[in-house]
Amino acid sequence: MTMIQPTPVRPGENQADDTRALFVDPQEAKGTWRKELVPSAVTGLPRDSYVYRAPRKTDPMTFSWHGDKQTFCPPVWWDLAIGSGPCGFGCRACFLMLTFRAMRDPMRPVIYDNLDYLWKSVRKWLASPARKKTHTLGLGIDRSDSLLYEGLTGHARTLVPWFADPARNPAGCKLILLTKSANVHYLEGLPAANVAVTFSLNPEPIADLWEGKYPDTLERISPPISARLAACRSAQDMGFETRLRLDPILTPDGWQDMYAAFFSSIGRLGLRPSRITLGTYREKNAQLDSWRAKWGLPAMEWQPPEMAQEGTHRHLSSDHRAAAYVTVRDLLAKYLPDAPVSLCKETHSLRRMNGFCNATCNCLG
Repeated sequence: MTMIQPTPVRPGENQADDTRALFVDPQEAKGTWRKELVPSAVTGLPRDSYVYRAPRKTDPMTFSWHGDKQTFCPPVWWDLAIGSGPCGFGCRACFLMLTFRAMRDPMRPVIYDNLDYLWKSVRKWLASPARKKTHTLGLGIDRSDSLLYEGLTGHARTLVPWFADPARNPAGCKLILLTKSANVHYLEGLPAANVAVTFSLNPEPIADLWEGKYPDTLERISPPISARLAACRSAQDMGFETRLRLDPILTPDGWQDMYAAFFSSIGRLGLRPSRITLGTYREKNAQLDSWRAKWGLPAMEWQPPEMAQEGTHRHLSSDHRAAAYVTVRDLLAKYLPDAPVSLCKETHSLRRMNGFCNATCNCLG
């Protein structure tokens, strides 16, 4: 695979200012969005960061079918819109750059501040007679990071006890948290029933190829993988169900050895994830890297092979994906044999190809 060595971006050398001026800056100028500094002590990031605060005006309880006739994704999970746009980690392959294009800054997400309105929608969702135990609610898993801004919003500290309470959650629905942060200290002392905490990670060398980096120094924004694994162990020790999401799996030279060492380290930490979800690199359309460049984010250090449309996404070839999934599954069977392994938003044909026909992917209960 082609490897790219990015160079730091100096002020004035990127298109981010022009891109921001198309939509984001006018929202701040009109007072529609309020820019707010978030200290690094709150987020756990290497630097202080900025977000835009704004009220959510439409229904925050989002629901849609993310699959199609070719792509498996069961329509039984909802997502609470706690924010809008890429979450602030600046990941260079984030699909939300395509969803919002010039309307959201990948380094300064919109975080909704009318918290009572968001929480009221969760109360109504939990109390609905239509609720079933198979229904799940993501804490912003498709539009934010569940724990990155917890010190600012308090969503988890409010909602986790609700899901553990049979009076508020009579159907026993599950709340799904998904994070690249290590901020599980915000969960200390909370009841753990009906809550799954999922950690999005990869071997450190793989994460370094595509996760966010500050454009001026190329320092990684997201916490080291070791810190995220330690946070996973802490959540497990608190009694929470823990899950792992390895998505996207990248395949540079030597990737098999990277994943073998990674899974071995997980086993040594005594982690017991209840399920592991896999995904390979994919794109909604071919404009993703163009928008990465427009926002002044460094290039990924890994160049994907040729891609083609299959179902809901542009994918690597079926043979490439199948080989990657089988390799990772076989390594997991050696080091983490008790965790079911599933695929995220994959085609039915590929799922059948290697016997991945289960429904234990991350968003499900």
